[in-house]
Amino acid sequence: MVFVSIIASVAVRLAPMTEPIVAPDATALARWEFDAAPTLVDWRRPAPYPPGKGQPGYGWPSRVEDYEVDNALAEKLAEYPGLEAHWFVREPLDCKSAEYGRKAKSYADAIPFLLFRPKPRPCRWWNPFSWFDSGKVPLVVYLPGNGEQGTDLVKQFRQVGVIGRVVGDEFQDDHPAWLLVPMPPTNANCGIPSGYPVQPRAPLITLYDDLVLKVVEMSCAEGETAPPVDNRRIYLTGLGSGGSMAIAMSLDHPGRYAATAVAWARPHHQPVLHPDAPGNWWFGYEEKTYADMPESYKDFYEKFWGKFRGDVERFGGSFVYRTYSKGENAWWWDVMWESDEFWKWCFEKESECEVEVKK
Repeated sequence: MVFVSIIASVAVRLAPMTEPIVAPDATALARWEFDAAPTLVDWRRPAPYPPGKGQPGYGWPSRVEDYEVDNALAEKLAEYPGLEAHWFVREPLDCKSAEYGRKAKSYADAIPFLLFRPKPRPCRWWNPFSWFDSGKVPLVVYLPGNGEQGTDLVKQFRQVGVIGRVVGDEFQDDHPAWLLVPMPPTNANCGIPSGYPVQPRAPLITLYDDLVLKVVEMSCAEGETAPPVDNRRIYLTGLGSGGSMAIAMSLDHPGRYAATAVAWARPHHQPVLHPDAPGNWWFGYEEKTYADMPESYKDFYEKFWGKFRGDVERFGGSFVYRTYSKGENAWWWDVMWESDEFWKWCFEKESECEVEVKK
């Protein structure tokens, strides 16, 4: 309200006395809130990156290297044909001494990851509509939770709901897509109320962003071996603290990701959304957990999600909140990822274009 008062005061001094004073509309005010957020809210402040090298998270220099596959990992990969193991190595940011989350433990210059390349799309000369098809396909990025940290990729197979679903032949027949599964460093996913992952531009978040851009770049150089990634159809999903990372990535790059769909995760502060790119959000929670909450917690969640939903929808985004129960042989979050409704919602979403946040 202080801002509105200041604007009104300035308007009185500058506007002719015969014209009425017009208050800023909701979109203009929201755009001001987004631009002003880095100076008003601690967790929105950009991290102090080294000058003169561009901006991490926008394609920082990097390379992809092979991951040494031992017998244990080979057995796991054999269960999901087409899944590959690699290292992502980014040029160092030289800020290990800075305090981000749990300090140096949440920082990394290199992380291993799993990657699935879809098969080349068959020629459909008989279908005239395919003549206008760009041949590009979506990219699904799955961010695991606390139980899958470290450098041993065998741990990534503790939770295979997304992996098993996306790389399956039936899914690929209906929705050919790339799958990227980064592995967070040890102690990196810490759901603490300050620092990472509350601060969107923390180094680990930008490491994931740069990896996503690297995969898009790789896909465009694949030639005939795999279709390129459609950079307007990149979807983030994650579990627990991995979901918090996905949320931070979306908040830091409005418009880059077509949809963000997470299980058992939420922002640690009320998000500041860009009015031109509010995003598309799917939040999944366990029905029993919500039912057993104290009334005070339920009241908090209802107010929190009410404001978040309102902010998203008034700027044209999509917001979905679903609760799930444990399946017969599946965790409740796997029930979410097995849902055709879930994937249909995701793949219907496209990003108009990336709205660059101020550097």
